[in-house]
Amino acid sequence: MRNAVKQMRAGMLVMGMLVLLGHGVASAQDKPITTAGGWVKVPEAGAKSTVAFVTVNNPGMYAIYLVSGTSDVAGKIEFRDASKNNAVQEDITVLAYDSTYMDPKGIHVYLSDLKKELKEGDTVYMTLKTELGLPVEVEAKVKQSQP
Repeated sequence: MRNAVKQMRAGMLVMGMLVLLGHGVASAQDKPITTAGGWVKVPEAGAKSTVAFVTVNNPGMYAIYLVSGTSDVAGKIEFRDASKNNAVQEDITVLAYDSTYMDPKGIHVYLSDLKKELKEGDTVYMTLKTELGLPVEVEAKVKQSQP
């Protein structure tokens, strides 16, 4: 019986250490991830999808991985790469102390199942999520072409 109790305590100690270690990595990202220059391309008339671009700035000491997203105007968000025939990307890497610029010729955000018509000047709000579940807020203006 004593051995079972010791094993249970040891297991709980290991689990507690893992939780603290995981929390340490998440909280080590002490500087907020920011975005800049967000814009959404005006969709063709009647289209149910469009593309968005933004610069994601990672001032932290660890790389981050954007893995999903939501938007107020789209039912679905995917990451795609125009240089790879618009192939769906599982994630977007933003290196430590670096920025990743999403552009029309490379990785970008693909918004599908649009919920409303988008016009030039509209503002689109997106929340991208990292692999740790941290939200990255994006505000993007709808435009005809790159600013």
